Formats: sequence, structure tokens, C-alpha cells
Amino acid sequence: MNIHVELPENKEEISVRIDEAKEIRSIVEKNNLNKCLEVGLAYGMSANYILSASSTVRLTSLDPFQKSDYNNLGLANIQQNGYSDRHIHIDKLSSIALPEMLSAGEKFDFVFIDGDHKFEAALMDFIYAAELVEIGGFIVVDDLWMRALQLVKEYVKRNRPDFQEVKLNSVNLFAFKKISEDQRDGMFFREFYTRKGFLKYHLNRLAWEDKTVFGKLIKQVKNIVRGR
Repeated sequence: MNIHVELPENKEEISVRIDEAKEIRSIVEKNNLNKCLEVGLAYGMSANYILSASSTVRLTSLDPFQKSDYNNLGLANIQQNGYSDRHIHIDKLSSIALPEMLSAGEKFDFVFIDGDHKFEAALMDFIYAAELVEIGGFIVVDDLWMRALQLVKEYVKRNRPDFQEVKLNSVNLFAFKKISEDQRDGMFFREFYTRKGFLKYHLNRLAWEDKTVFGKLIKQVKNIVRGR
């Protein structure tokens, strides 16, 4: 399947990576998910791969910065690949559009979240997505390398028994499947912040940045453990 997504020079780090986009498509394809939603369009990498999963897939993308920040290149890439007739772009922030969709009774089989990466914004996107997604549907979130997103994942694992984690190959994505309605009472809460998670993140970040002697040492040890 030939999918072309044009990226501006030196902007590759902003885009979803191709291997991640393929894994996202695989979830949509294998589970026969048709009505899809994504928070964040950018250059359209994830959008094009979601739309390529099946000729019956329809995708709605929320992105108020498509024109100002991305020069409408995401929409152009979708058009170039021939998917425009199955794609809707909503030029609104997710904090506005998601409640409107919920109020209108919208439902989706699949939601991909790659918008505002602040903790409270990403958590809010997940909470609204949890209401919008059907039982049996999936929510996938990008950029697990960020501490804020790691905390969102831990929150969902410990506090949303109506969702079941789905193991993925990508270390930068996490996914949950909705398995039931939310039956928690109004006092339900489980602690999701741990010192172990905090320490692990900062050690990994030193290794990722590879700028200090200690960071280089951690990276070497991690590579030895992985057999590289």
C-alpha cells in the first residue's frame, strides 16, 4: 500500500513515526474499526494510515492549528492519497470539540490522542474519549516518552477498571480497550504516582539525552542488558 506523507525539512520529530502509524493502522484493521477520531492532525501521518486501513474507515480530526502551524499540509497529504471523501477536519480545540461531540451523542470505535501534551490536557482528552468510544473500542495515545503521558497511562491503569491495557510493539504508544461502562462510585481513587516511576523516567531521560557522563553510562548499561 503506497502512502505518501510530505514532511517539511527538519520537522520529522513533530510527526508520528511511520512504524507507529503502521501499528495504529494495524489496530484499526485487525479489529474492524470504522468510525475513528483523532486529536491532532499535524502533517497527517497518523490520519493517512488510519484511513488506509479500510475503504469503510471514516476519520474526524481535531486541529485548530492546521492552517497557522502546518500550512494545511496535513489536509493536502490526505487529499493527495485520495482519502478526503472519508475525512472531516474540525478547526477547534479538543477542549471545545470533544464536549460538543459528547453532547451531540457522537460515538466512535477508535480514538487516537496526540494533541496538547500537558498532563491535564492529555488526561482531559482521554476522559472525553472514554465517554465517546463504544464498548469494544480502542483509545491510543502517543508520546509515552514524556512524563506527563506516562502519568496519564498510570492513572488509567489504576483508576479505570472499565478499560483494559492493550500491549503494543511501539514503546512510544499506549492503548486501552473499553471493556465495560464506568461503574465506579463517586469516591473511587487509586494512587497512580510512584517514586519508582519518577526515578525510572529521569534515569531514562538522562540516557535518551546522552549528554552527561552519568547519562552515557546508563545508556551503555541499558544496551548491554538489551544485548546490543
